[in-house]
Amino acid sequence: MAAILVFVAGLLLGSLLNLVIVRLPRERGMGGWPRCTRTGEPLAWWQLLPLAGWLIQRGRAADGRPLHWIFPAVELLTGLALLRFFQLYALGPAFWYLAFVAAVLIVTGAIDWLHRYIYTFVILGAALLALLAGPLVGLDWRNILIGALVAGAAFMLLFLLARALFPGKSAPFGLGDVYLAIFIGSVVGVTNLTPALFYGMLLAGVVSAGILVARRLGRDTPEYISYGSYLCLGVLLFIALGGLS
Repeated sequence: MAAILVFVAGLLLGSLLNLVIVRLPRERGMGGWPRCTRTGEPLAWWQLLPLAGWLIQRGRAADGRPLHWIFPAVELLTGLALLRFFQLYALGPAFWYLAFVAAVLIVTGAIDWLHRYIYTFVILGAALLALLAGPLVGLDWRNILIGALVAGAAFMLLFLLARALFPGKSAPFGLGDVYLAIFIGSVVGVTNLTPALFYGMLLAGVVSAGILVARRLGRDTPEYISYGSYLCLGVLLFIALGGLS
């Protein structure tokens, strides 16, 4: 019963995260009743129900246009993440800390997927909070501080390399990815940095390979991928597999 309640709470948290994902890029504010992303009409109460609202509408707005799949995915992923953290840490301090970490990663990953943008004040503010809160849940402050510095330095080098290889156009690797790496390092520490980044890099590599194959076959493909989204998903996977235990 406790696990079910935690999962439902995760779904509700995911619904709240969707409000941030929708409103932060569009409105730069959180006030007012939620509106449909397609028609702009105020949502009915049942449309706000996690997963159920999307399914009842069959994934379509009132005018028939499809609603983005990422919104139910955010709710489901948040519910599963909190359920897994509960299995690993019960309702101890680590559970609440990782719920915060998951919220930041999911919001950042979803916005980067939709808009290819990572908000500096969100991700660096979260990194500062992680550095302050990490020692309170048993993480070594030196480990996470060095992790943030090493990750930031390594990804800054990748950013400069990307700028050199793609002059005069939007580079596939941006400063937002550097800031995201700092947050990741501040969460997992330098000792876990390599395995935590591995999953995201592997996912991004597989998708990139698929895009190259599709391009060879003459299919229309995106020029770049949302690299930060895969990093966020990879870190969640690392934590879910007990990487911080």
